[in-house]
Amino acid sequence: MRLFSVICLFLLFPLLLLGNPISVHVKGLVCPSCAIGIKRHLMKTKKVDTIKFDTKKQYTYITVLKNKKLTDAEITTALENAGYELGKKGIQRD
Repeated sequence: MRLFSVICLFLLFPLLLLGNPISVHVKGLVCPSCAIGIKRHLMKTKKVDTIKFDTKKQYTYITVLKNKKLTDAEITTALENAGYELGKKGIQRD
C-alpha cells in the first residue's frame, strides 16, 4: 500500500506544480506561423507557463502558472487580439 501511495504521488506531482492543462480549439490555426501571434498574446497575460500547438487538429494546449487562473474571457480576448476566434469545440479544462 505504501508503494502505491508513493507511485501516485510521483505521478500527480507535476499537476501540483502546474495548473491543469487547458485545451482550446482555435478556428484557423493551420500552420506554425499562425501560432506565433497566439502565443505572444497569451503570454502577455503573465499567467501562462507553457503553450503547445497541434495545427492538424487546430488546438492550443495551455498550462497555467501555479497560483494563477486564466479565465475563458482572457483566452478568448488573446485569440481575438491575435486575429483568430474560438473554434466550435471551444475551451476545455481537464
